[in-house]
Amino acid sequence: MAQRERLALSRYQAVETYRDHNGRCFIAYNDGACVFIRDLPQLRRFLKVPKGLPMRERLDSWLAALSDQDAKRQQPRPDGLSPEQLATGFGPEVHGLDETDPNYQTRTVI
Repeated sequence: MAQRERLALSRYQAVETYRDHNGRCFIAYNDGACVFIRDLPQLRRFLKVPKGLPMRERLDSWLAALSDQDAKRQQPRPDGLSPEQLATGFGPEVHGLDETDPNYQTRTVI
């Protein structure tokens, strides 16, 4: 599992987040309750932090920083492959096989 990031809003409220193969997941703690959420509006609704408070501004800036990180991660390279595809892909386009490679168009026999 990926490393979690944590934001402590108050003594009774906190948010942890991590990325998995389905995208970003949030684990929100609020007054003794804990939920798994993937949607940002639901996260804000669960935490019930009103606008205009420094706590809400901290939460919104942290979520904006996370979305910027995710956007950079998904940014495609000039050859059309994102860094995440290069790390997890299995196709020949990811591994850079070309016609001079001895394994080019080699079939697997099982």
